[in-house]
Amino acid sequence: MPYLDHAGCTLPSKTQLEEVFKLQSQLILANPHSHHATAIKTQQIKTKDGVVSEISTVLRGGTSYFGYFHDSHHSVVGLRHIVNGKIDGICCVEEDLAGDIPEVRNSLFAFTAMSNFCGKKYDLGNITKLQEKGWSVLLDAAGLVSTSPLDLSSYRPNFVAFSFYKMFGYPTGLGALLVKKDSAHTILKTSFAGGTVQSVDDTSLFYLLRDSEQAFEEGTLNYYGIAQLQKGFEDLDRYGGIKSIQKITHTLRTKTFEMLQSKKHPNGRKVVEIYSQSKNPEGPDKQGAVVAFNLKRPDGGYYGYTEVEKMCAIFGIELRTGCFCNIGACKKYLGITSEMITENMSKGKRCGDEIDLINGRPTGAIRVSFGRMSTDQDIKALEQMIDTCFVSGELDVVETSRALKIELYSPTIVNLFSFPIKSVGSIGRDRYDLTARGFKHDRDFLIVKDDVTLNLKMHPELCRLTAIIVDDEKLQIQTFDQNDNFVIPMNLDLTENDAKVVCKKTIATLDCGDKVGKWLEDALDMPNCRLLRVAEESKKNFVNDSPFLVINEASVYMLSRHINMEVQDILTRFRSNIVVRGLPPFIEDAAKRLSIMNLEFEVV
Repeated sequence: MPYLDHAGCTLPSKTQLEEVFKLQSQLILANPHSHHATAIKTQQIKTKDGVVSEISTVLRGGTSYFGYFHDSHHSVVGLRHIVNGKIDGICCVEEDLAGDIPEVRNSLFAFTAMSNFCGKKYDLGNITKLQEKGWSVLLDAAGLVSTSPLDLSSYRPNFVAFSFYKMFGYPTGLGALLVKKDSAHTILKTSFAGGTVQSVDDTSLFYLLRDSEQAFEEGTLNYYGIAQLQKGFEDLDRYGGIKSIQKITHTLRTKTFEMLQSKKHPNGRKVVEIYSQSKNPEGPDKQGAVVAFNLKRPDGGYYGYTEVEKMCAIFGIELRTGCFCNIGACKKYLGITSEMITENMSKGKRCGDEIDLINGRPTGAIRVSFGRMSTDQDIKALEQMIDTCFVSGELDVVETSRALKIELYSPTIVNLFSFPIKSVGSIGRDRYDLTARGFKHDRDFLIVKDDVTLNLKMHPELCRLTAIIVDDEKLQIQTFDQNDNFVIPMNLDLTENDAKVVCKKTIATLDCGDKVGKWLEDALDMPNCRLLRVAEESKKNFVNDSPFLVINEASVYMLSRHINMEVQDILTRFRSNIVVRGLPPFIEDAAKRLSIMNLEFEVV
């Protein structure tokens, strides 16, 4: 599927995971805390949360300050709360460091290398300017190193924090804190936990910490995960290395930027509002592989990002919406003030909810980002979704879908249905037993009039009925208004009937009796009706061609727009066994095979 949230977490490649599995089966690792254990050198590897809590201890002794950018991840802003009240001052500054930088000592500046909101890369040359004024610099490089190189021979921050899953997707939950050797002495550890001490006394509370990084590796490390990091770095090399990845992802970002800029409604208004440092594409030295934007209506108002996210789910596109854990950037690019945040919270706004517009203004944005496995197909899928759902005017959706490859998508199941009586509605369930004929009891029954099969195309009266199997013991038929129903035990002795030809198939049938026949005549207002059941020994039921009928929710959505009918109403009329989500509309028309949740289906 088109995955456009590599800034949140990139994806591991298939080859990488295969090699990880192979490595796992060959490794026998013990807890590094155990004596005589076969372990690996972990160096400064830990979770990012651990990095945040530990680096804050750099602030000690004398006058001290903490500084950070407005455009900073919540992990950095969280440092402010850790040190608040323990230091002399906190300053939040503009990213270009305009104006005088105060001279300080024993102070820490958290420097964002790249905005996770819009991908703007900040001038790493300012690291030296800060250090010349007495600041120790913690470089938050998590966003930057996901698709860009970081040359620590040119830029020498005191500390660097980053996450491995943003680089190669697996394993998750592992980050690293790099500590410059001449800055290690500034970190004061004020507590200890398992694995961080050489000696401890439970009575006097005397303790002696382990040397260097081992003093900070609290608890049992994810040592199997650490061993798998080598496969991640090898995978980066398979894609040409980080410089090649930067070139490819930046090209995709530029194409996306230009595509979004070009979108207009028939009245000339722009469809997309892009949040960027410039109206023109920037080079890879200034811009990462990220685009943040919102979509606008023909009248100039905004579409809510939740609505966009739901359409992306239908079309099989994964992206990110909201403020991306960066409220400072949201305030900067969306024009949100602190007062507005307080007011929005009073109206119930919370992180991760679906309140995307307040007083007509967006509370967040839409973000697409690229990684080493991204392709032009991802951009085409995004463009098709925007054109189909949010640009007013006509669009040849079928032609657009032909340019997309169904193999790139992994649709999921959103509804399952079994229809006991052919051409009669039913009610979906979460699961069904499978038989050689398809879902158990699917199209096992058939209504005939004067010995001629009734189908919905020729006899719309069948819309008046629904049928379900109750507890696998009885067939319940009821009128659509639920005013009347008829129940038949599934173990009822039935009369053998002449074989019926249904959809060019000769199928042995059993007659269900006079009582249900009379009930059907009254319910359908149609004489001479009989209910037939497929004989138990038959290898076929009353389906047309295949044991499973599948419908694509995005295709139904497109039809609903043209005929002004609710999606659920259309699904009811088409009577599919499986409703899938996560495919572009009509892409199934040309498919030969379809993979649904790792099961392969042949498309007939």
